[in-house]
Amino acid sequence: MRKSLLCLLCGGMLFFSPVTAGAAITHEAKIVINNAPVVIPGGDQPAIILNGRTYVPLRVISEHLGTQVQWLPETKQVVIATANNLTLTVPERPGKQKDVQIVIDGKALQVSPQLGQTFITAMNRTVVPFRVVGEALGCEVSWQQSSRTVEIKTKPATPEPPVQQPADSTPQPSPADIALLQELAGYKTNLRLMDKTFINSEELLKMDPASFSAEQRQLFKQYRDQLSKYDAKIKLPGGTVINTADVTIMGPSVATADQLRAWIAAETPRIRAKMEQKLKREFIPIPDLAELYIKIGAEYGVRGDLAFAQAAKETHYWQFTGDVQPWQNNFCGLWATGSPCTGQESLNGADPTQVRFEPGVHGAIFVTPEAGVEAHIQHLYAYATKDPLPPGKVLVDPRYTMVRRGTAPTWQQLNARWAVPGTTYGQSIIHDYWKAALAK
Repeated sequence: MRKSLLCLLCGGMLFFSPVTAGAAITHEAKIVINNAPVVIPGGDQPAIILNGRTYVPLRVISEHLGTQVQWLPETKQVVIATANNLTLTVPERPGKQKDVQIVIDGKALQVSPQLGQTFITAMNRTVVPFRVVGEALGCEVSWQQSSRTVEIKTKPATPEPPVQQPADSTPQPSPADIALLQELAGYKTNLRLMDKTFINSEELLKMDPASFSAEQRQLFKQYRDQLSKYDAKIKLPGGTVINTADVTIMGPSVATADQLRAWIAAETPRIRAKMEQKLKREFIPIPDLAELYIKIGAEYGVRGDLAFAQAAKETHYWQFTGDVQPWQNNFCGLWATGSPCTGQESLNGADPTQVRFEPGVHGAIFVTPEAGVEAHIQHLYAYATKDPLPPGKVLVDPRYTMVRRGTAPTWQQLNARWAVPGTTYGQSIIHDYWKAALAK
């Protein structure tokens, strides 16, 4: 059985000229995934019933099932990758192609003619026979005729037993290997494994070191060396000492807005010199967002001072040296997946007056700094708790519903989730940024 699907979606599916099926559309259909209705924005491609068969938009379905999707226009291939298959070899498809081919985890999907044919609609959207992709991804798919509703449910994940290597080919773990796993467990941090899954290092105490290959144990040593650069504890103002692993996303801010401003002011000369002298780029004046992060963070019960520190890390102190640009008011890289947006990405229920997408732009665009800060806080809230948004709050984060709710109550549990592999992502936010602010 397939493992749980990762909450990721790669944008940038650039489609070729639309292909119609040559028949009239008789009805639109509804889509329900895991008992939640899928809301398709007005003007976008709905599910349709054509010639007695039901078709659903591939991008919408893949998005809500948490896969990565890529369009290869040269070979007319839609490439879908699930959580544990992010690096794939795509089957060759030489010559000029007429039909669209769907590739899941490196294998071409064989679609029976009785189920229908994948095609591009007049709205430039790929639609597929509703059972095809859902069942190929290990989902339960059903059709409710009375309400014209497609129901898709993901099956519970079944843990796969560790692969036992032959005794004559895999070196057995030494006492040092056992001590290594015990040391890593003490960090209580997420670690990305070689098979692209991840675990919390505490789980290593329950696992047999022999279940890991020599290569995986060597990677654990690299992780240990990276983690050892950060103290396991941090001293707060007033002398309280706490474990870094216990620093939660939810909670009151410790640093004040004035402390955050003082920290940024102290860092500004260094950042300016780096931009102008080393990177040969113009220094961008750093916006005053400290009060916004403290205020909006408090409204959600999120530590706004740490969110501010995360924004400093993600934007390189608001110099935006990556794909996202300053005018987007996107301070944490929301929807910046490495591929430019098409402008047709789903807002997933987010307020369209607050956030939008544009073709060729990397990541979401927020209308004001306030909206960008609130979207950042909402994304952290989604990771930290399963609670609904606070009363009166409007959804601004277009990736909020794509997060597996409550999976990262601490900053270190964002490792391998928010950032990949992100071995020290949470530790860096705490020690390299937040700690410096607390000292002001």
